Amino acid sequence: MAVFQHPHLTRGVVITAKGAFVVTRGFVTAPDEIGDSLGWRRIDEERMPAQTPMPSARPSAMRADAMAPMDRP
Repeated sequence: MAVFQHPHLTRGVVITAKGAFVVTRGFVTAPDEIGDSLGWRRIDEERMPAQTPMPSARPSAMRADAMAPMDRP
């Protein structure tokens, strides 16, 4: 298994005759023969960007305030 960069997808699923592979931030973990046969660029795992979790848009307390009715004069 190796990490490859998909030429144009940043996220989603690639379905091939050999199976389905998840694309995350443009990267695909797939068997060597699949990535090489599809012409995907092999990525050195040490140079891959860190996968950091996406923060919530707002803390939960702010969400409750955002849903409160506005006081209008």
